[in-house]
Amino acid sequence: MKIAFIGTGGIARSHAQGLAKRSDVTFVGACDVDLARSTAFALEYGGEAFTDPAEMLDRTKPDAAWVCLPPFAHGEAELSLLDRRIPFLVEKPISNDLATAHKILDGVERTGILTSVGYMTRYRRGVQRVREILQGDPPVLAHGAWIGGAPGVYWWRVKALSGGQIVEQTTHTFDLARYLLGEPVDVFARGVKGRITDMDDYDVDDASTVAVTFESGAVANLMSSCASRAGGGVHMTVVGMHHYATFTGWDNSVVIRKSALEEERIQGESNIFEIEDAAFIAAVTSGQPGPILSDYADGCRSLAFCLAANRSLETGQVVSLASL
Repeated sequence: MKIAFIGTGGIARSHAQGLAKRSDVTFVGACDVDLARSTAFALEYGGEAFTDPAEMLDRTKPDAAWVCLPPFAHGEAELSLLDRRIPFLVEKPISNDLATAHKILDGVERTGILTSVGYMTRYRRGVQRVREILQGDPPVLAHGAWIGGAPGVYWWRVKALSGGQIVEQTTHTFDLARYLLGEPVDVFARGVKGRITDMDDYDVDDASTVAVTFESGAVANLMSSCASRAGGGVHMTVVGMHHYATFTGWDNSVVIRKSALEEERIQGESNIFEIEDAAFIAAVTSGQPGPILSDYADGCRSLAFCLAANRSLETGQVVSLASL
């Protein structure tokens, strides 16, 4: 399988490192607005370096592509892939703008090409185990958080570019809540600003808390903060009437309790990008979407969930997902 990358930053390398171990893929192209960066990527993993996605696709004719772009940069790359009927895996968030995502979704549905969205947490064995348990013990409550410092890239701290922490980072927590608790109905958010004063062009929320009601009747509270310089971490707890499951860390290791004396522990996988990419490659090879756990339509729903929280932050009002 000939593969190409659009966007060659850190997240692209997280995928490429695992893909490079496979004997059944060949890197044919690397595209980035920074030619030096795409050149370095191509030299390390193979293929030609480009700055224009359409030119790369026409020259290299890949069988599949990975789209690893900042939130504000989505649109042109995906539309170029759709025009050429090339399956693609796109990293989260799929955009910072729902109209852009819906335009791409229209093309995905029109062409029928295979897509995958980089919500890799869904592929974890612990997540699948908790999801299985919740089928028989419906969740009533969840609380989760993504807490730490602000990433160093310039666009992350500009909300018009990144969408803020909820859209760019805590989206993994929001997506996990959707995957385990079902579709959200409405959200109500409150935020904090003004604590971080030593970063240029910084205008994202320092912290936020989002109350969520789900179609199932379950409720959740999802928190974010990029203001902690003493650490923090990632966690989510999901409560049913008969089970209590707590995920911790970026790898989402989980402890599942049924009683004080009955406990199940599942360690999170360190090679989760390889697992996610293997599912996408299997789907492209077979032409069947079965192995993919989050396609583009599903990614749109997680984006809408995050953007609803942003709208509530801005308006101070409860926001219905149906209004987006």
